[in-house]
Amino acid sequence: MYSVPEVETKYMDASICAIYDGNNYYIGFSPSFEYPKTVVKRVLKGEELGYMEDVFGSTAKGRKGAIGVLTAGRVYRDELEEYAVIMALTKIVAKEVYEK
Repeated sequence: MYSVPEVETKYMDASICAIYDGNNYYIGFSPSFEYPKTVVKRVLKGEELGYMEDVFGSTAKGRKGAIGVLTAGRVYRDELEEYAVIMALTKIVAKEVYEK
Protein backbone atom coordinates (compact mmCIF):
# COMPACT_ATOMS: atom_id res chain seq x y z
CA MET A 1 0.00 0.00 0.00
CA TYR A 2 1.10 3.52 -0.64
CA SER A 3 -0.14 6.86 0.63
CA VAL A 4 -2.77 8.73 -1.39
CA PRO A 5 -4.20 11.52 0.81
CA GLU A 6 -7.10 12.15 -1.58
CA VAL A 7 -8.82 8.78 -1.04
CA GLU A 8 -10.97 7.93 1.96
CA THR A 9 -8.58 5.45 3.62
CA LYS A 10 -5.49 7.48 2.60
CA TYR A 11 -3.94 4.37 0.99
CA MET A 12 -4.08 2.50 -2.29
CA ASP A 13 -2.54 -0.76 -3.45
CA ALA A 14 -0.75 -1.79 -6.64
CA SER A 15 1.50 -4.54 -7.89
CA ILE A 16 5.03 -3.37 -8.60
CA CYS A 17 7.65 -4.97 -10.83
CA ALA A 18 11.37 -4.16 -10.90
CA ILE A 19 13.56 -5.53 -13.68
CA TYR A 20 17.32 -5.17 -13.25
CA ASP A 21 19.58 -5.73 -16.25
CA GLY A 22 22.85 -5.47 -14.32
CA ASN A 23 23.07 -1.71 -14.84
CA ASN A 24 19.58 -0.21 -14.71
CA TYR A 25 16.28 -0.78 -12.98
CA TYR A 26 13.04 -0.69 -14.94
CA ILE A 27 10.00 -0.16 -12.73
CA GLY A 28 6.34 -0.77 -13.56
CA PHE A 29 3.10 -0.40 -11.61
CA SER A 30 -0.25 -2.04 -12.14
CA PRO A 31 -3.56 -0.22 -11.89
CA SER A 32 -4.21 0.83 -8.29
CA PHE A 33 -7.21 0.40 -6.03
CA GLU A 34 -8.35 1.17 -2.49
CA TYR A 35 -9.05 -1.54 0.10
CA PRO A 36 -11.96 -1.30 2.56
CA LYS A 37 -11.20 0.68 5.75
CA THR A 38 -11.08 -2.40 7.95
CA VAL A 39 -8.46 -4.01 5.70
CA VAL A 40 -6.27 -0.90 5.67
CA LYS A 41 -6.40 -0.67 9.48
CA ARG A 42 -5.41 -4.31 9.85
CA VAL A 43 -2.58 -4.09 7.31
CA LEU A 44 -1.19 -1.01 9.04
CA LYS A 45 -1.13 -3.04 12.27
CA GLY A 46 0.97 -5.68 10.50
CA GLU A 47 -1.60 -8.27 9.48
CA GLU A 48 -1.15 -9.92 6.09
CA LEU A 49 -3.94 -9.84 3.52
CA GLY A 50 -3.61 -13.56 2.87
CA TYR A 51 -4.84 -14.31 6.39
CA MET A 52 -7.97 -12.13 6.21
CA GLU A 53 -10.33 -14.96 5.32
CA ASP A 54 -13.04 -13.26 7.40
CA VAL A 55 -13.00 -10.41 4.86
CA PHE A 56 -12.07 -12.06 1.55
CA GLY A 57 -12.93 -15.71 2.14
CA SER A 58 -10.60 -18.61 1.50
CA THR A 59 -10.82 -18.25 -2.28
CA ALA A 60 -8.77 -15.04 -2.31
CA LYS A 61 -5.52 -16.98 -2.17
CA GLY A 62 -3.81 -17.88 -5.43
CA ARG A 63 -4.65 -16.38 -8.80
CA LYS A 64 -7.81 -14.59 -7.73
CA GLY A 65 -6.43 -12.46 -4.91
CA ALA A 66 -8.32 -9.92 -2.85
CA ILE A 67 -8.90 -7.86 -5.99
CA GLY A 68 -10.78 -10.82 -7.46
CA VAL A 69 -13.16 -10.66 -4.50
CA LEU A 70 -13.45 -6.85 -4.62
CA THR A 71 -14.26 -6.87 -8.35
CA ALA A 72 -16.51 -9.96 -8.22
CA GLY A 73 -14.11 -11.82 -10.50
CA ARG A 74 -13.71 -9.07 -13.09
CA VAL A 75 -9.98 -8.64 -12.35
CA TYR A 76 -7.56 -11.15 -10.81
CA ARG A 77 -4.29 -10.57 -8.98
CA ASP A 78 -2.20 -12.25 -11.65
CA GLU A 79 -3.59 -9.81 -14.23
CA LEU A 80 -2.44 -6.87 -12.12
CA GLU A 81 0.99 -8.45 -11.77
CA GLU A 82 1.14 -8.99 -15.53
CA TYR A 83 0.41 -5.29 -16.13
CA ALA A 84 3.18 -4.31 -13.70
CA VAL A 85 5.66 -6.45 -15.69
CA ILE A 86 4.47 -5.01 -19.01
CA MET A 87 4.85 -1.46 -17.68
CA ALA A 88 8.38 -2.23 -16.45
CA LEU A 89 9.27 -3.56 -19.89
CA THR A 90 8.25 -0.39 -21.76
CA LYS A 91 11.74 1.18 -21.61
CA ILE A 92 13.26 -2.09 -22.80
CA VAL A 93 10.76 -2.89 -25.55
CA ALA A 94 10.61 0.68 -26.89
CA LYS A 95 14.23 1.57 -26.17
CA GLU A 96 14.58 3.55 -29.42
CA VAL A 97 11.68 5.80 -28.45
CA TYR A 98 13.12 6.49 -25.00
CA GLU A 99 16.53 7.32 -26.50
CA LYS A 100 15.16 10.11 -28.72
